[in-house]
Amino acid sequence: MSVRAAFIDTARQLGRNTDALMLIVVAALFYGFYYPAPYSQGHAQDVRLAVVDEARTPLSRQLVELIEASPLAKVAARPANLAEARTLLVERKVDGVLLLPGQVLEDALRGQDSGIALWINGTYLVRTKALGEAIQGAIVNTLENEAKGRLGVRIDIADPVASQPLFNPDLEYGTYIFPAVTPVILQQTMLFGTAVLFAGRRRRGWNELGGQWLALSLVSFVITVTYFGWFFAAQDIPRQAGIDALLIVALFAAGAIAAFSLFAARLFPNARAALLLLIPTSLPIFFLSGATWPREAMPGWVSALGALLPSTHASRALLLTDQMGAPLSDALRPLTALVILTTSFFVGSGLVSRFMTNPDELTT
Repeated sequence: MSVRAAFIDTARQLGRNTDALMLIVVAALFYGFYYPAPYSQGHAQDVRLAVVDEARTPLSRQLVELIEASPLAKVAARPANLAEARTLLVERKVDGVLLLPGQVLEDALRGQDSGIALWINGTYLVRTKALGEAIQGAIVNTLENEAKGRLGVRIDIADPVASQPLFNPDLEYGTYIFPAVTPVILQQTMLFGTAVLFAGRRRRGWNELGGQWLALSLVSFVITVTYFGWFFAAQDIPRQAGIDALLIVALFAAGAIAAFSLFAARLFPNARAALLLLIPTSLPIFFLSGATWPREAMPGWVSALGALLPSTHASRALLLTDQMGAPLSDALRPLTALVILTTSFFVGSGLVSRFMTNPDELTT
């Protein structure tokens, strides 16, 4: 079979195989809408807080009212003592506990240790940060207003460090996470769909393999460009790369993802076994990409494992060019890695077809 015939045959198989079409095309497009949806607010809102107000002064009540007025936090409970509040925190009925001891704010105005205590459930870092910001802002405003009222002067309580975000000015979680997870979505949906098409079907010829790779690369490229262009624009993701840079990143990523998917699919005797083992890999693969934890801080063998995945390098190339505004030359390292992976997985697929094919497998 020629490369052209294998290309057309693969396209026809994809069009006829509903399961593969749903995984490669429909699921990828669905995730483009579904994944950013929980982050549409941009920031955490109404994080639940329990307040133990032992002071019970007009100043402490003013502080609690300012916390409640913040869109970031919601005073969900006012327990009588600290023990009740900590029980609510352990039972996850609230996300944090704020203790205001007697004369707490008056002591703070005199420059003494106020004794304000805060316990926060650190499971969800974004919600933890929102709660901390709401309480900090309320305390600063309360003390500034009280000092102005008593002394007739305004005092400024400034943060010791002033930060100015360069690449995510609104500090929205969705803006950070969606571009980082996009290559993982594209890789995994292609991987699952290719497993449905080709698991247990190890064809011997290099022409057939080349046609399959070209067909899957074309599909992956179109979906990748759709993400980089339309989905990022629809979700208002900050973009700084030109169309030429995005097309090059998409092209390199699509080729590596298609080659990786063909290689992985050939390792399994059938689609059921492939999906059973491959589906649980999505979350570890996302962690290995370095989006949530720097790869430089990973153990060497873990970082090396992540370097074998196209999504790791595609994510790096995308973030450098499109989110950080770096020139394409700065992304040469991840792009080169994608070329190496494409070649390696393509050759690996051919070797698997040559040495692992059984007589009862489909070879036409």
